[in-house]
This record gives sequence, structure tokens and C-alpha cells, in this order.
Amino acid sequence: MFKGTTSFVDALKNKAKSSAWSSVHRLFSLGGFRSTSHRTQILPFFDRPNGRFVEIGARDGIKNSFTLYLEKALGWKGLLIEPWPHLFHKCRKTRKQSQVLNVAVVDQWLKDSFIEVRGTPPKASIKRTIRKESTERLAGKPLEAPFKRSKQEKVSYVTTDIAQNILKRAEFEPEFDLLVLNLQGYENNALEGLDFNTYRPSFVLAKVGNNTRSLSNMPTSYELVASSTHDERSILRLFRDSKFGRN
Repeated sequence: MFKGTTSFVDALKNKAKSSAWSSVHRLFSLGGFRSTSHRTQILPFFDRPNGRFVEIGARDGIKNSFTLYLEKALGWKGLLIEPWPHLFHKCRKTRKQSQVLNVAVVDQWLKDSFIEVRGTPPKASIKRTIRKESTERLAGKPLEAPFKRSKQEKVSYVTTDIAQNILKRAEFEPEFDLLVLNLQGYENNALEGLDFNTYRPSFVLAKVGNNTRSLSNMPTSYELVASSTHDERSILRLFRDSKFGRN
């Protein structure tokens, strides 16, 4: 009898808690977490106040950002990194509680440098430009200074550096709660430039291809703890450091 009563009471508590958080979710934009699957499978891991995050590929900081809700509703603060200048400016206007940087996170071949991107999305791609430039640098092509082009052609000059240098210059704390990688297939390249002995996020959230279950440049101590389908081609994978919570 007591067991049944306890289960009933627990069920009521869970229902009340669920209703309360549904109300909170309606008050604040969920950004990248707006799908039901993301809210139930991923978001509960971060359901606490005043955390710290780094989001690489923050976009405009609103619609496709996975840290918007954490900042606005739960008081998290952190570092938002976005290479596209027009998205960076939008992000900086809306995410005033966090530091926003206009820089592209790259591998070792393009650290402390820049790339030239011609055109605008979706035809122009920073990821393709980075990969092309990395290949050319590897082949020994010298770095060329930017030069003027016709006014009809939109050209963006984007600063590039490895994650380690960016976090160091931003004076970001070595230990933080969440690293978000929203890089459309460039995750391992970005992780190549991060020393996990120096910077140690408790969780890593990556939007990856549907068939990707691990990231080769991430320490083996990070274990897959949750997944949630994002769209037809991508899925969210959440990894937790096995040392998380240890004294």
C-alpha cells in the first residue's frame, strides 16, 4: 500500500515540476532547444542556474543558438564565437550578458591568421574557405595580403585562430560547464586546437552528422550520455566528462 502511495505522490510531484518548467519554457525563447526532443533529452542536463559556457558557431545568438535559454532564463554567462560578421553583430546586440567574438575557430594551419570569404550565405561558406586555405598552407602557399575588389562583390575578411588561443585571450576560466560545437562538420578540426589539460568543460554538445557517434580529437574520458535528432542530416550528441562531479 505504501509503495503505491509513494509512486502516486512522486507522479504528482513530477507532473507539477513538468508543468512548472513548461511555463518557464514559454516565457523564454529556447533558441536551438525549441524541439520537444531537445527539451526532454538534452536540456535537463543543464537545468540549473549560473553556469558557464563556450559556444563555437553561435550564429545570431537567437534562433540557432544552444545557449540562449541558458543565459536568458537561468543566468548562465560565457563566450560566444561567430565568424560571419553580420551574424556576429546581431549576436552582440542580443547577448549582452556574455562576451561575443568575431573570429573563426580553425586547426593549427590557420592559427593567428585570416581568411577571405567572397559572397554571402548560403552560396559562400566559411567552412569550405577554411578547408581550402588549410590545404593551400599545408602545400606551402604563402599568405597573401587582402586587396580591394569591385563594390559589387561582397568580401568578408575573417580573423582565424585555434580555440586554445581564443579562450586564453578572452581570459576565460579553465573549468566551465558546457562547450557547444555548432560547426557543421568541422568539430574535430576545432577540437584539434584545444588543450583539454588546460580547458576542461564538464559537457560537450556537438551538432554532427547522423552517423557520427564520437569525436576523435576529444579525450576518451568523455562519454556519450544523450542524443537528439536535430534535422534530416544532423543530430545533437551530448558528451560528459567521466571525471565530472568527482572531488
